[in-house]
Amino acid sequence: MAVMADRKRDEREQRKKLPPMEGSPADIDEVPGWSGRVMVWLRVVAQFVGIQLLMIAGTALGLVLLGLGPAIASGSRLLQRIVEGDPSDALWSDFWRAYREDFRRAATVTAPFLLVAAVTWYEVLLLLANGQGTLAAIMTGAVMALGAYAIASLAYAPHVLRRYTDGPGHALRFVAVAPLLSPFTALGCAVTTVALVIVGLKWLPILLLMGLSVPLLLTGIIVDRWLDKIDARMDAEA
Repeated sequence: MAVMADRKRDEREQRKKLPPMEGSPADIDEVPGWSGRVMVWLRVVAQFVGIQLLMIAGTALGLVLLGLGPAIASGSRLLQRIVEGDPSDALWSDFWRAYREDFRRAATVTAPFLLVAAVTWYEVLLLLANGQGTLAAIMTGAVMALGAYAIASLAYAPHVLRRYTDGPGHALRFVAVAPLLSPFTALGCAVTTVALVIVGLKWLPILLLMGLSVPLLLTGIIVDRWLDKIDARMDAEA
């Protein structure tokens, strides 16, 4: 993207220079005994569950359509801090501060793709129930492809919002074209999200406790690798 989030990048670099928070995975090798290591990972699990519940609350607060984007964008920031070895010790305040600050931009970017995903899901169900013949099969495949594109775009959105400070219009355009520019990354995001949701449907307690946070973390790792290449290319050209 054209405009880089310099302030947020500086914050991430500053956190990397600081010693990791006690009890984070970054210092697990320094924790004595197996019981200490178990406590570290229990803390990580607790963070995942806490972020998951906050994202559910944020999504419900915005009536899903407007709440999902700000919720997953805020959750992505907290999950990234776990990856960087600096998990938040104030999940509640950190989440809701980011949720309020980025509400309009995140809702603008994600709402169109959420609508497309919902409509395509409904259309696929109708076609599978009532469609027959070759034409119905072609239409079903086309609608499913559109739905996969919308899911991939939703997977890109929170990580793009986390990394950059572009306005809602610019961010929306970038998220819209990103899956087309990186089809393998988009496919990886869509497959990861759908597979984890299907697995979660078989174990509903896991879906309720980590059904958003785990896919968000994994897609963040996938998308960040592609965005790192984009940033490096832009830095080289500059």
